[in-house]
Amino acid sequence: MSDEVVATVEIVLFDIGGNRYGADMTQVRRIGRADEHDSVGTPLGAPTSGRRALIFSPSEGQEVCLPIDGVLGVQTVRLDDLRRLPPAAGRTPFIIGAWLDRDQTVLLVDLFSTNPFRTEAQHA
Repeated sequence: MSDEVVATVEIVLFDIGGNRYGADMTQVRRIGRADEHDSVGTPLGAPTSGRRALIFSPSEGQEVCLPIDGVLGVQTVRLDDLRRLPPAAGRTPFIIGAWLDRDQTVLLVDLFSTNPFRTEAQHA
């Protein structure tokens, strides 16, 4: 029996407009209703149905939401299974990598980077 420790991360899987995304669960405060006043907008595309949102706090005390169609679950993933996107893939500041979930690609999102109101000092 091996005593090897495998590094993992919990990924919240969600859907926006038929596309699957994932984000580090430690960035999510809760899942709630979308609120247009505290929304980061639709940097990943507009949801097609529902009023769900991932609520997160990119700076102390401030909560914002990313509107989504729905949560697909939480998955524990080995860090070795995550991949950074190559520059040729046309990376955006908030799509930071990918994970292959069986036969489906899940784009990995840095929620804090989706906040258009952040300052570089808050994000660093």
